[in-house]
Amino acid sequence: MSTLELVRTLFDYRMQLIVWVLCSILLYGLAANLLHVLRRASSTRAGHLLTALESWPHNLWLFEGLRFCYYLGIPYVALMKGITNPTLMGLWSSHWFGPQWFQELGLGVVLGLGTLALLVWGWRWYVKAAGQMGYRMGSRPYLTERRMLVTPWGWGLIVLGVLYLEVHWAFYRSATIQLLGNYHGTFVSLLLILGEWWLNPQIRRGWGMAHRTGKSLTTAAMAFSITIIYYFTSSTWLCMAIHLILQFGLLSFLTMSSSLLDQEGERD
Repeated sequence: MSTLELVRTLFDYRMQLIVWVLCSILLYGLAANLLHVLRRASSTRAGHLLTALESWPHNLWLFEGLRFCYYLGIPYVALMKGITNPTLMGLWSSHWFGPQWFQELGLGVVLGLGTLALLVWGWRWYVKAAGQMGYRMGSRPYLTERRMLVTPWGWGLIVLGVLYLEVHWAFYRSATIQLLGNYHGTFVSLLLILGEWWLNPQIRRGWGMAHRTGKSLTTAAMAFSITIIYYFTSSTWLCMAIHLILQFGLLSFLTMSSSLLDQEGERD
């Protein structure tokens, strides 16, 4: 094999994974915009069908099945086809459990707890401001997630959501790391994630509402923190554990804060 053929083979191998990631982003953008259009055109036949599906008592299984296929199915197929591998996705490394990795583990935990402290501090000011302005039910952040947290096995759906995001992000990181190396690839993957979110019209529209803007900024802050933690530890499992700590810690704080505001409102 000549040098030119070798370079072409390596280029094709790397670009194949990039093409998969770009197709994944395109699929997300098409689905998000199609749902947005159908919800606005509820009088059409397709809009009626979507309304019927959303009002169906068992729609949770349908939508979770679709999310499962997208967030976990695509990376799984890519792994099975050899387009990516567990090392690139941070699912396995021969350097784990060494002395240096335990130092990196401690650093990752400290970064995660620091992120949680900053998020709690930011949302504390939002909750206080919302209480002074008349805390309406519609403006309560993470209301759906906090309701899930207190329902039987609702925490399982939150864990599943974190699993979806972490595997999805790891899949995108594997492509950019393979193409650009560990340093640049890790942080360029964050740009892909943010770009994908921006394709969702609901996220773009939410920037005009304080609680939705806060949720978007919180998710972006989590993604940024997880990116840094991954750069130092190269472990998606650790990122997943810290993401769960961030998610449950923030939800617990918001639930407690909302309860205190409700009690103050009743006394007033």
